[in-house]
Amino acid sequence: MPLPRPILVSVIAIVAFSATAHAQIKFDVDQATFAYADDNTLVEIYMAFDAATLPFAATENGMLASLPVIYRMHRSTTAALQGTPVDPVWTDTSEINFLISDTSLVRGGQYFVHQSRAAVPPGEYDLGIVLPPVPGDSLGGGRPETEFTRQIVVPDYESVEAPALSEVTLASNISQSGDRGGVFYKNGLEIRPNPNAIYGGGVSRVFYYAEAYNIGAAVEENSKYNVLAYVAEANRPQAVGGLEKRSQRDVRSPDVLVGAFDISKLPSGSYFLRLVLLGPSNEAIVERSRKFFVYNPDVQREVVMAEEVSFEASEFASLSEEDLELTFKRIDNIATDRERRRMKSIEDPDERRRFLYDFWLVRDPNPGTRDNEFREEFHRRVQYANERYTSSFTEGWESDRGRVILRHGMPSNVEPHLYDRGMAPYEVWQYNNIPGEGQGVFIFGDPQGFGEFELMHSTVSGERQNPQWQQDLARR
Repeated sequence: MPLPRPILVSVIAIVAFSATAHAQIKFDVDQATFAYADDNTLVEIYMAFDAATLPFAATENGMLASLPVIYRMHRSTTAALQGTPVDPVWTDTSEINFLISDTSLVRGGQYFVHQSRAAVPPGEYDLGIVLPPVPGDSLGGGRPETEFTRQIVVPDYESVEAPALSEVTLASNISQSGDRGGVFYKNGLEIRPNPNAIYGGGVSRVFYYAEAYNIGAAVEENSKYNVLAYVAEANRPQAVGGLEKRSQRDVRSPDVLVGAFDISKLPSGSYFLRLVLLGPSNEAIVERSRKFFVYNPDVQREVVMAEEVSFEASEFASLSEEDLELTFKRIDNIATDRERRRMKSIEDPDERRRFLYDFWLVRDPNPGTRDNEFREEFHRRVQYANERYTSSFTEGWESDRGRVILRHGMPSNVEPHLYDRGMAPYEVWQYNNIPGEGQGVFIFGDPQGFGEFELMHSTVSGERQNPQWQQDLARR
């Protein structure tokens, strides 16, 4: 199909108007990638503008905000191999126009949505979006430059012979459409993205769109495969009750996956929309996830109050020395530097038990309740890591992937590359928000082919940095 021009603009709501012409414009950015053609991958870039910061001006047709936007995408400077071209692989300059009839009718917390598309070769990139400055005049005004940068990984969906799943587009609405020239038209659908991934209030349903590729490589001809879609609380692997769907589908490539979940009864918080493709025996073939946020102030979490338990009456007072040693090793992954020094200096078992009691107590987000949610979440991470990554050599929580799960929780996206031609198996883990870091990427590889995935490279400070990781995984 021909690549649409990148100037795709639509209004999803009337927006709040409180900004003057010199205010800095605020916007959120999201993206998703899909198979395209000619050794390229399609990158969709979604932008949500908070028009309380947009510079509206009166025109014959109403109040208009015009924004020049500059896009640049070039090979990542942190992961590029020697000799990789540094010139941008895609650039575009366009003007976005938002028109409303009357700013006196606007409400706060609503957005204009803009979408751009680009076809680029697979690889790691730095995406840059710039809103150029607007000079002032003798009376002042003007607007400073606004710049956004993000590292993105663009997968190779075309040449890989293994099953694959595109990234997931979160949307505020998806409906059938025959308007092929429409702004958000794709595969017979109108898909209105939700770049800030905030739901609740008047937006009570989370819509999603994804594409499955090459399922026939894992499923026999003329058979079926299953799609499991569910909503889970952040960092918890299990589905929220009632928010899980399983469907059986014919094998085709690509296969368009569309659905929605009603989140009107969810309490405010962070959640994940997870998609898992399952084979005939319900084995996981490939999976994807996307984080979103729910704001439902009228929905209350059930809280069970309890009396404070003293150390002497707690389970820690009777922990065996074997359990003490194992727990100390596990919490080393989340302890502060000061706590690690203290842990190494304690030899008396009773002091170690008291340390554990205090360690979890200071991390309890709701000390007046019966449960310590932080500790329970940590134990869920240990269990998940052991179930997924235990081998004949080590327990799952001690592996590199398990250690990252314990420290940072479940990744926002996992891209398996188990059958790439000329490469040892590897996985790309992406985190949308690591406290103190922002976005983070982890590359785990199996260079020896024994099923032992080790950390090859990460963009997170304190982790292994190896820009040549692709060379280390290349099969010779």
